[in-house]
Amino acid sequence: MRHALTWLVAAGVTGLPWLAPGIANAAIAGSSPQSPGTVYVSPAGGAGTADRSCGTAAFSSVQAAADAVAARGTVIVCAGTYDESVTVTKSLTLAGRHGAVINAAGDSYGVGVAASHVTVTGLTVENASVGGTLADGIVTAGLVDGTMTPANHVTIAGDVTKDNAGSGIDLNSTTGSSAIGDVSEGNSVGINVSDDFLQPATDNAIIGNVADNNAGGCGIALADHTGKGISHNRVTGNVSNDNGLGTPTGTAASAGSGVILAGSTGGVFDNTISGNTFDGNGHAGFDVHAHAPGMNLTGNVVTGNWIGDNNLRGSEGDSDTTGVYLGDASPLTITVRGNVISGDYFGLFAAGGPITINGAQQNVYHNVTTDLGTSSTFS
Repeated sequence: MRHALTWLVAAGVTGLPWLAPGIANAAIAGSSPQSPGTVYVSPAGGAGTADRSCGTAAFSSVQAAADAVAARGTVIVCAGTYDESVTVTKSLTLAGRHGAVINAAGDSYGVGVAASHVTVTGLTVENASVGGTLADGIVTAGLVDGTMTPANHVTIAGDVTKDNAGSGIDLNSTTGSSAIGDVSEGNSVGINVSDDFLQPATDNAIIGNVADNNAGGCGIALADHTGKGISHNRVTGNVSNDNGLGTPTGTAASAGSGVILAGSTGGVFDNTISGNTFDGNGHAGFDVHAHAPGMNLTGNVVTGNWIGDNNLRGSEGDSDTTGVYLGDASPLTITVRGNVISGDYFGLFAAGGPITINGAQQNVYHNVTTDLGTSSTFS
């Protein structure tokens, strides 16, 4: 037999003047409880508690809490270590308290964001690895029905990513996302911006981060892999030192720069690299590696950076310390202006091309032997 309220609504009796407003609303809403706007996760959490603080957390799994919270709600991750991988599939804030650690050993990522308008803050995310293959700490995509699904407008702020087999932070196939005030150390790559999931990476911000001691590659990489393009991103106010110093026989060994623009198809264009510090990297402080003819590298601007002693592992045609290395298999025009380059043999080095450097004489070269070195080949 149909519920009386259902019958009345079906019959068109919708005003319900004979019910008090609160009773009417409760009846219309039904008996299913609404999802909570804030939930707590603690290693000691358990169902049936008040869930109003870390001491009364109702969840012991970050994934379970993310699934249970209301859209646009907040998951507070209390101090402790959580051995899991988390996939976010709704708009929410994932907020770690001091000492909150996601240990993603054996997983392809620590936090994968598959929904737009998500904030991830205050977490330490470490040890992502799948049999030694590349795996990211925090990535702007997540596995949904077995497919990596990218998201836009993701904010990754105030997190620590370390000892991940891939990138600490991966702004991948995303628009309008940001990495702000994070520390990314001991990964293969510190912060990556790419287009692996067949969407461009555009209008993203990488601001005020520390990306040091990532042995397998660069501190910050803007790399086109699928031809969709990497454009209109801002890399500002970061520190990216001592990257790419893994041994030649290491698992993820290769030289790496402070910031690199790289790829083999599509393009990396109209990006701004400003106000950063690069020192002690295996490749140059700022580096371009365009190995395929015709790659679009137009409109990039490198300005206001402090660039110390870099290229410790050497680059094609350049075995000396170098502040800025520009290698392109086809003609390249780039703006490199207003930087301070200190302590290198070469301030700038151009390989392949021909390469036009706008503003080359408008940098400050301090204790630099040769302002500009060149090589006719780059492959």
